[in-house]
Amino acid sequence: MLNLYPSIRQAQIENILRILAQGECCAVYGLSNTGKSPLLRSLSTPEQEARYGQLAGRPGRLIYIDCNRGVELTAPGFYEIVVRSLLEALEAEAGAAPAALLNDLREQHNRITSAPSVFQASLAFNNAISECCAQLGRDLALLFDEFDEVYAALEDRTLLNLRALKDKFQARLAYLTATVRPLGESRTRGDNEFAELFAAQVIPLGLLEAADAQRAVETQGGGRLPAEMLRAIMQLSGGHFGLLTALTQTALRHPQAANLAGDPNARAECLKIWNQLRPEEQAALKALVTDAQEGLNPHDRERLQALGLLTAEEQIFSELFIAFVRRQCAAPAQETTGVVVDEDAGEVWVDGIKVTVLTDLEYRLMRLLYQRQDRLTTKDMIVEAVWGGQYFDKVDDARIEKLVSRLRAKVEPDPARPRYLLTQRGRGYKLTSRPVDVRSEDEAA
Repeated sequence: MLNLYPSIRQAQIENILRILAQGECCAVYGLSNTGKSPLLRSLSTPEQEARYGQLAGRPGRLIYIDCNRGVELTAPGFYEIVVRSLLEALEAEAGAAPAALLNDLREQHNRITSAPSVFQASLAFNNAISECCAQLGRDLALLFDEFDEVYAALEDRTLLNLRALKDKFQARLAYLTATVRPLGESRTRGDNEFAELFAAQVIPLGLLEAADAQRAVETQGGGRLPAEMLRAIMQLSGGHFGLLTALTQTALRHPQAANLAGDPNARAECLKIWNQLRPEEQAALKALVTDAQEGLNPHDRERLQALGLLTAEEQIFSELFIAFVRRQCAAPAQETTGVVVDEDAGEVWVDGIKVTVLTDLEYRLMRLLYQRQDRLTTKDMIVEAVWGGQYFDKVDDARIEKLVSRLRAKVEPDPARPRYLLTQRGRGYKLTSRPVDVRSEDEAA
């Protein structure tokens, strides 16, 4: 994903800065590739921090934290990536923080990484945040990108600790989260005291406005494309950031291409959107395509609009995606749900939908899990089948978890609440033959 900032979604950026400047927490959500990461990265630029200072009447430091960089989905792993991101940001800017604060942060980071218990890691993390709030001389806003898996995996006490820090420092500390679904809608956690911090300020990312879409194309170098090609990109993408990016890159590679609609990257983007939707959302879109006169009930309409799939006029956002939904309607119904790997064809199907965007490593992992369906697959088995036995000492748990996370994002409608690819804590993973609706604690991802 390209970092298109700071000009894209400036109206939403301004709104978020106003919320943070008031000392409140804020949550943004949207399907993958709607531009959450570029939005959060743009907030941590000097220009936006200056605007924060104007709105708050006092300086602020906005720290971007990519939760995918965490080494493990545990409380110490989360604490480590937060303090590491703080250090990297403050060290990169000369004079951004007193030397004493930087030394304190390095010490607390070392304590987190060497802590013999979660309790001691938590104490070190609390000390790091407390020292920042005391010595930085600016408000502190932590911007948690890719927060879905972390939010699903962390224990309640870790989230309560974040809530306690916010309560302690009030307006001097704020959080911004970016997830696929609203925090309060999570089927994994439900309502909790941490999610309550964001209840009043939840922002769906939605589709790009026409002016933002134009700027996004120009930022990627598409401003030199023929006018006819630019119009086709705008029409086919419908303001969806991921589709806009895929179509622009294709047009730059093949400026004379007459049929952008047939671009495989754009089709893969449509499939990625579809695979993130819940069955009831897919059914609503199919109903809208096959019987538009009936319309949608208010609940489905609001949900699909918030996800950026419907325009204000209740139309599906893109002709390209409409054609994709029609193909899903025409596909033969599958008698049973589940995951199917056709090794002869090298294809993967989930609930009757072909998954076409797997990398070689992801496909190897899926093939192994499918061969051991409903049985535990250990991490050693994964290393041997995916990378090869010679890599036993070179592939750590974090790398395996990243690969599983990427695969889960492509085959699960809701990666934070997986139905098929389950984690067996401390043991490995299991691919189930039937969707799991209620998971035991042992299977929680």
